[in-house]
Amino acid sequence: MKIVSAIKIFTIVFILLCFAGCINNPGNQRKVAEFTIIQLDPTHGHAAAAQSEQLSGLDTNVYVYAPDLTAVEPYLQQINSFNLRSDNPTKWLEIPYYGQDYLEKMASEKKGNIVVLAGNNRVKIDYIEKSIQAGMNVFSDKPIVINKEGFDRLKRVYELATEKGLVLFDMMTERYSLINRIQKSLMQDSLLFGHLLPGTPDHPSVIESSVHHFYRGGKGTRPAWYFDVQQQGEGIVDVTTHLIDLSFWKSFPDQSIDFNRDVNVLSASHSPVIITKSAFAAATSLPEIPSSLNNYMKDSVLEVYANGSITYCVKGINTRVNVEWRPATPPGGNDLRNACAEGTKCTLIISQEFGQTSPKLCVLKGEKVTDQQFKIVLQNAIGSLQNEYPGISLSGDGNPVQINIPSGLRSSHDPTFKVFLGFLKNKDMPKWEVPNTLAKYYITTTALEMAKQKK
Repeated sequence: MKIVSAIKIFTIVFILLCFAGCINNPGNQRKVAEFTIIQLDPTHGHAAAAQSEQLSGLDTNVYVYAPDLTAVEPYLQQINSFNLRSDNPTKWLEIPYYGQDYLEKMASEKKGNIVVLAGNNRVKIDYIEKSIQAGMNVFSDKPIVINKEGFDRLKRVYELATEKGLVLFDMMTERYSLINRIQKSLMQDSLLFGHLLPGTPDHPSVIESSVHHFYRGGKGTRPAWYFDVQQQGEGIVDVTTHLIDLSFWKSFPDQSIDFNRDVNVLSASHSPVIITKSAFAAATSLPEIPSSLNNYMKDSVLEVYANGSITYCVKGINTRVNVEWRPATPPGGNDLRNACAEGTKCTLIISQEFGQTSPKLCVLKGEKVTDQQFKIVLQNAIGSLQNEYPGISLSGDGNPVQINIPSGLRSSHDPTFKVFLGFLKNKDMPKWEVPNTLAKYYITTTALEMAKQKK
């Protein structure tokens, strides 16, 4: 009997040990990833862009926190399309929580260490503060703040992030546009470009501008709050963030900009876009303009202050950014990008017209440069870039000369989140990133106050 009992005990212990081994066997567990994404109230398309690729080191579980399902359905549909695509499908598992306490729930549960923000701009600084206080990194769509109060809070948040060793990153996607990267490279070629002229407030040497449309065709998906400048922000604190960032990035590469010392906002103006009921319905797919927008109604139309211009001086370089919005694209039309940088030897021009699907980059010879010098130096400049940008070439021998950029060079995925993830892994975010982000929002929020004072 004692022998039988001993055998039974041994058998039970053996089974328990085997079971424990199966539990602890890494091959039987979901691999714990280094980084896990939290999507906080994802109501803008840029939220899904962070998940367009299945990057290594990322957990396939993604935790979604939002007040309700309705507003985040487009985001969930986009992620589902990533999972179902035939070419490099992703494997995201969305785990949502819906409720009015979603922000507190997110902060208390801490299911991830990267919070992605893309949605209503009024509450974005609230979300950032909560996430940093809870010890999580933040990858945020622009604009992070839309007024002076938000800017003051942003300064304090960056201080807290530094204390905690966290990264708050403003996703500046335009840095990864091919045409911007090539223009930036050519601006650093002293033989071709020389150096930036200082310009004047009336004739800045650097100009960045864009034209956008509330309705671009198909089913309108703009939320009603997109037309409320208290929630979306005016044009001079919204799209201008990209334009100002580009002016810093191209004109002062790898240099820190101190908004207290290096920046002077010279002038700013704003004006409304007139949105009729039919234009609003096209852009939003809503049958009526809601009462929440009554403050912006004038004679049965909406006045949305989405247009604006800012002139500022950075380290002696006079710069201007312009943003314009229109109700809808014309037939065959599209959004537009234009830019100009004047050097001592040439001017680099990005231009785009309606019907032109992509902007073009041209080089205009300086007055003091001979035709022969210009031709040789330009050919050498393009040749030196062909290893990085294979296939780029020159079009014609006139003045200006267009630079041809093959469409095949364009990436199918936005690399901004991949860059951010690299900063987290390698702890090597450039030292200029934070001060330049603060300088950018100092300009936008100062310009807004200046523009309002003109009324």
